[in-house]
Amino acid sequence: MAQIRHIALRCRDAEKTRAFYELLGMRFVAYLPGSTGAMDLSDGTLNVTLIPYEGEERPVLEEGSEYIHLGVMVKDARETWRRLRDEGAPYLRDDVKLRNQVSDEEATPPGSFKVADPDGNVIDVTDNRDEWRGVRLDG
Repeated sequence: MAQIRHIALRCRDAEKTRAFYELLGMRFVAYLPGSTGAMDLSDGTLNVTLIPYEGEERPVLEEGSEYIHLGVMVKDARETWRRLRDEGAPYLRDDVKLRNQVSDEEATPPGSFKVADPDGNVIDVTDNRDEWRGVRLDG
């Protein structure tokens, strides 16, 4: 059985992106040797490499039309939302399955939610251990 253990994200500002993913609970591992700012983060199971990108500006796609988005399981979705909101992360949708429009950007989501990272990548955030079918969680 294949298990995803690594992804790489190209980002305009690796340090800003690092700070965002650290708010989600990822930890900084190390800068890549010989690189100019590329770095590894990890949640203990998945390695995320952030690679600085200085090419042409990429189009920002609306939630629902993005090419890829990531899902993150956190201990407390409401507390995670507060941290992300306080740092200015764009709050996109209530409930990752229902994709409800956000009616009040200051109101704490009732459960899971969608947020954008500094490069506009959509991140599903939940503390519901049954959010994604077929996922085995440790602990």
